Amino acid sequence: MAIRQTADATAPRRLRNAPPLPDGLDAPRMLQLYRQMVLLRRFELAAQVACRSGETPGFLHLYIGEEATAVGVCAHLRVSDWVTSTHRGHGHALAKGMSPNVLMAELYGKRDGCCGGRGGTMHLYDRTIGLFGTNGLVGGGIPSAVGAAISAKFRGTDGVAVAFFGDGATNHATFHEGLNFAGARRAPVIFVCENNLYATATALSDVTLNPEIASRAAAYGIPGVAVDGNDVVAVWNAMREATDRARRGEGPTLIESKTYRTVGHHEGDPVIGIYRTQEEVDAWAKRCPVANFRRQLVEDYAVVTMQEIEAVEAEIDRIVKESVEFARRSPEPDPATAHLHVYADPVNPADAFAPVPAGVTETETSWLDAVRDGIAEEMRRNPNIIYFGEGTGERGGTFAHTKGLYQEFGRDRMVDTPISELGFTGASLGASATGVRCIADLMFADFLFEAAGQIALQGAKLRYMSNGQMGAPVVIRVGAGAVRSAGPHHSGTYHPVWAHIPGLIVCLPSTPADAKGLMKTALRAGDPVLMLETKALFASKGPVPDGDVLTPFGVARIAREGTDLTIVSAGQLVHKALEAAELLEREGVSCEVIDLRTIQPLDVETVASSVRKTHRLLVVDEAYSLYGVGAELGQAMNELAFDHLDAPVARLHTRPMTHPFAPALERAMLVDVEAIAAAARDVLEGRSRPAERLAAGGVGPAQARP
Repeated sequence: MAIRQTADATAPRRLRNAPPLPDGLDAPRMLQLYRQMVLLRRFELAAQVACRSGETPGFLHLYIGEEATAVGVCAHLRVSDWVTSTHRGHGHALAKGMSPNVLMAELYGKRDGCCGGRGGTMHLYDRTIGLFGTNGLVGGGIPSAVGAAISAKFRGTDGVAVAFFGDGATNHATFHEGLNFAGARRAPVIFVCENNLYATATALSDVTLNPEIASRAAAYGIPGVAVDGNDVVAVWNAMREATDRARRGEGPTLIESKTYRTVGHHEGDPVIGIYRTQEEVDAWAKRCPVANFRRQLVEDYAVVTMQEIEAVEAEIDRIVKESVEFARRSPEPDPATAHLHVYADPVNPADAFAPVPAGVTETETSWLDAVRDGIAEEMRRNPNIIYFGEGTGERGGTFAHTKGLYQEFGRDRMVDTPISELGFTGASLGASATGVRCIADLMFADFLFEAAGQIALQGAKLRYMSNGQMGAPVVIRVGAGAVRSAGPHHSGTYHPVWAHIPGLIVCLPSTPADAKGLMKTALRAGDPVLMLETKALFASKGPVPDGDVLTPFGVARIAREGTDLTIVSAGQLVHKALEAAELLEREGVSCEVIDLRTIQPLDVETVASSVRKTHRLLVVDEAYSLYGVGAELGQAMNELAFDHLDAPVARLHTRPMTHPFAPALERAMLVDVEAIAAAARDVLEGRSRPAERLAAGGVGPAQARP
């Protein structure tokens, strides 16, 4: 159609016989949609040039061809709404409002990037615009979006969250657990699947018998809508309905945006050949969302002139050029800052070191009652604490460990979840990062591995990857350790595994007082905390201070003073170590027993101070020996107290084997009082066990090899 020129070429004007505009859109809004799409396209083209010239490090996953989806979706979002994204997330970041300058600087790995160079192309965060993060894990951000939506709903806002992901993620557990939990909670979250037909190089049709992704929503009782993802107006309309529905409190929607990336999976991946044909790419190129919308604006809707289009494009070219120049000028990150933002600074909340008020009384309290009291106190203190768990609501938990909390705090705070540890743990970290604090109850330490990716790769890394902008102060509560022939899948503790992960606090208390105190500290701290509560101690009782008393992270406790040998332990083995110390005292041996209380942070200085006095060290730990707490403390003593050691550091651990069911077999693998006493005698007499015993869980020198 010919374009009718006007005297004022800058004023949009519809032709008299032009078709009506889409409902809810006017000329300025439509031009803004086009402007955003051009920005996404030309930014990516500039990033592609920078990558090919070697200016940017690492991988580069471009969004070229999918611009209509990000723009159509984000047009309905507020700054306060949250978005999670994918490894192909530049377009989502720009559409949500990120400055092209800071985005390009992040792609260059520069100091002025949105994450100071910590995240790079696949890990973009900007709290100021509601960008929770793009993600290097397929579907990794879906649970976080669910949690952000639950947070908004719980706090009484009408905010929404959006999870962008590709078709490949729809075969991942995060997709299924996320949609189910969101549906059950009526969470205001919109799931946007950008179905570009290929997960890396695998066609969707090759890996599922149901390639119609929108239809999968029905399984979770939520609406599913398929749209032409290359038509920005179609996406805009679908998102408008989904957003309005979410803000009204009617729950989630799944939008399948059928689109196509006209570039390779990553820069350097061939566009044509192995898994795509030239004919296919050419056919989709004709459906280019930017070119087609340009034509519609000028010809079909006739709301702008060609001069206006060209002016917009020239402005975008200037902006993109400036972003490249900005990135080039930006300095490299200072290597001296590399260690910052792993943990909150300080790790402990100030309250953790508050002196115990004079005259505070103590009450003999059971473990479960003590922790429950601590949680209740914190929930009264902070109305934005919520609790996720399987059967932890009205039922009161498998161990009666949440008994009474539902009756006091109600179903909106004591949330009974599906049996989906990955889904609700990921949601708990998303909620904890966006306005609430959440306790995720996984029942048994073995179940942590069901949620491992969310804990280790999302929650623990969030503060660092976002350059300190965000943290996920979630408390992950589990029952740990052996008790009463629970068998292979309900008896583990695994604390050295989790202590190896930067950004994660790991607690292993031994007394009701410390279990309560550490829980209260965790609910005020800034980092994700793994609270390992030893099941064998649930029935134990002990004196617990009345009132608001916290236990700090990283501060060990001298459980018994002595002069001849230091025994270090945590959890239930502290009590066995104390029994062994009493047994040895009758033999004339004075043992000092140290209760670590937390595995990360690890209080090596308290141990070193004791070793400087006793000159001998035995580490007793319920986890396996190899690469464990005993090895860590042994080497730490080599560094801190080597000249004070009169014997090699020794360690006694659970034998490294799958946990058996039969009581006789279970007793054979576990550390008991007599084993601790025997190991202590060996240290005192200068004997060391052969390395093969160490590998089997026995005691031996710290430098032994399996």
